[in-house]
Amino acid sequence: MTATEDTTDRPAQRPTSGPGTTTQAMKDAVKRPTAFDRFADWVSEAMGRPLNIAFWFVLVVAWTLVFALGGHKLSSGTWLPAWFTSQGYNFPLNLITTVVATAANRAQNALTALLDKIDMQEAQIEATEANIVTLIKENTDLTSEIHTLTTEIRTLTMQVLTNATLIAETHQQVSALTAHAGLDASPPPDTSPPATTP
Repeated sequence: MTATEDTTDRPAQRPTSGPGTTTQAMKDAVKRPTAFDRFADWVSEAMGRPLNIAFWFVLVVAWTLVFALGGHKLSSGTWLPAWFTSQGYNFPLNLITTVVATAANRAQNALTALLDKIDMQEAQIEATEANIVTLIKENTDLTSEIHTLTTEIRTLTMQVLTNATLIAETHQQVSALTAHAGLDASPPPDTSPPATTP
């Protein structure tokens, strides 16, 4: 019987860099979220609700219709306030996009870290399965050896019983012949029977 190494309690060796590795950003994604992280998650969830998407869809369609069907004055956009058409107005819109992207990055990093843990568990499961297969094969081999030895013991026991019967019959015949011939079958007076060990 050969001893097999138990690999169930030992963590699998993982590369420290490259695809499929847990980076510090991924580890940070699964830690306790900060106030900014919670705010980013809330904004991302709010922006992804069907009611919000429907609102912005209707607004874009209305906005497009105003410029398409509103005539030359409306399509020129000169009626819009200056703050609305300025580059500075893009800042709050870009800020919301950045916050949503932050939440998406955290979610992606958390998912990647989870997938890495699943990969490690799959590797441990495969090692355990291989160990179980090896142990089952060893157990099957031992069972086969025990069966073979049991068969040999039965055969030897039957031979011993047969030989004991033959010895008993031979002893009876020798005793009968000795008595018939008038010979003394008792041992000489100076010999003692062999000592038996308890």
